[in-house]
Formats: sequence, C-alpha cells, structure tokens
Amino acid sequence: MKPGELLSHLSSLGYSSIYVDGGKVIQAFLKEDLIDELIISKAPVLIGSGIPLFGYLDADLSFKHVRTMISANGLVRSYYKKK
Repeated sequence: MKPGELLSHLSSLGYSSIYVDGGKVIQAFLKEDLIDELIISKAPVLIGSGIPLFGYLDADLSFKHVRTMISANGLVRSYYKKK
C-alpha cells in the first residue's frame, strides 16, 4: 500500500495523525509530500553505514525550526513544522 493510500485508510478509521519511522518509510512519505512535522534526533554515536534518512527527493520541502532539546546523555532532538 502506498503512503497516500495508507493515510486515506487510517483517516477513514478516525485517525488524524501517525508517527512515521524508518529510513525507507520516511523517504516514501516525503516523496509524496505527506510529512507535516519532523523530529530529527541526533545521538553522539557514529554508526558507520546505513540507509540515508532522506534520500533523493524530486523537489525541495521547506520546514520551519520550532525548538531543539538536548538531553543529559547528549541526545539532541530538533523539531520542525512544514512551512
């Protein structure tokens, strides 16, 4: 099921928001311009290799920074809303 179809189905069930996670899943939702808010978490650990979070997009998507929180363990969370 494509992201837009999934959102339509969940909306018909009464859901108004969902949490999207995982590199490829996030990329699919971004490609269909279905993300309204982003929370980007950065940990003070270098993983080495992995799947790029955003990958290639056909067009730029603009978000506005809302706030950033820093935990005692060094985890940094930045919150953004779609412009």
